[in-house]
Amino acid sequence: MRVPAGFAGIPAEVERLLVSGEAARVGVLLLDAFGWAFVQRHLDHGLLRRCSVLAPVASQFPSTTTAHVTTMHSGLPVGEHGLYEWRVLEPSAGRAIIPLTSSWADAGPRDGLRAAGVPPERYVPVPSLYERLGAQGVEALALEPAAFCPSTYDEVALRGARVLTHTGLPDAAAQLARALAAPGEAPRYVFAYADEIDHAGHGDGPSSPAFAAACRATLDGLEQALFGPDAPRFAPGTRLLLTADHGQVDVHPSRTDHVDELWPELPGLLRRGAGGRPLAPCGSARDLFLHVEAEHVDAVVTGLRDRLPGGSRVLATTDAVAAGWFGAVGPRLRQRLAEVLVLPAPGRMAWWSTLGGGTHRFRGHHGGRTPEESTTFLGILELG
Repeated sequence: MRVPAGFAGIPAEVERLLVSGEAARVGVLLLDAFGWAFVQRHLDHGLLRRCSVLAPVASQFPSTTTAHVTTMHSGLPVGEHGLYEWRVLEPSAGRAIIPLTSSWADAGPRDGLRAAGVPPERYVPVPSLYERLGAQGVEALALEPAAFCPSTYDEVALRGARVLTHTGLPDAAAQLARALAAPGEAPRYVFAYADEIDHAGHGDGPSSPAFAAACRATLDGLEQALFGPDAPRFAPGTRLLLTADHGQVDVHPSRTDHVDELWPELPGLLRRGAGGRPLAPCGSARDLFLHVEAEHVDAVVTGLRDRLPGGSRVLATTDAVAAGWFGAVGPRLRQRLAEVLVLPAPGRMAWWSTLGGGTHRFRGHHGGRTPEESTTFLGILELG
């Protein structure tokens, strides 16, 4: 088993293991927000001690769920698939969208894009990893929370997989174990996603007792399902890879810098999209992306640097691209990226006062480049 240098290498390693015959069954369990900093807090746990490999791995930038689950479903790095954050520009519509909910970023209901004539194939990359695996004789399953699956995004992202849903970590762990152990001759891949740790962090902060309890309960539930007295018997060559999309840092609503209030003239410097309206800010409150008219980029970078607290970082997104933050940037990402990037100071958030969505009300958040946000891990459990 090769440990990839970064998260984006995990899907290719899964494909190699299964197609080469090195492994008969491979599972990937993505524990949202359980970054390397939090793994280190629980190194004494029995599940982590069972790992044959437990190593830090670099997240992609931005350190966001959208970027990483799309990589797992497509097999493509964020620089190629282009869905880098919760809010991104959809160039064909001239408006910002929320890909995971298939909705407009500034207004409208879930799944509003399809009703407006924007099909999911326009923003979700195709073909999926599951389709490619199927073409090579690998059976694929995807296990997602029933709270949001099925969805319009999943309709395209999970094509080629048999889709199962779960009601929470205990159910997810039990179904994952059964799926990896179920009889069958074909090689099998099972992807599973669980978000209890991320929810606890957003609500109470990653330094809170609630977050620690969510981490411990997740590890306890997995150990019971995989190694407890009622665990199934796994065939030889069965492996489970544990990973996360990102970590989190402690923040607070009272430490949110609303850039349009700090600089009331800023809205007039934004690019215009559909209907001549200013393009809504993209990203989230730990990595705010602003679509700015080309002639105003330098002025906006300088103006926000002067107005934001010390420790904040403001730069033209082209500089971040040149520095390799997004990896190799293809046309899908290039068309969606905004011109100015704001990375708030440690412990702070930066947002837009009139934009809802709740991100600025979090006690824990991610998206930036601090080690706590941007270092994930890979754990390997040899089950059979």
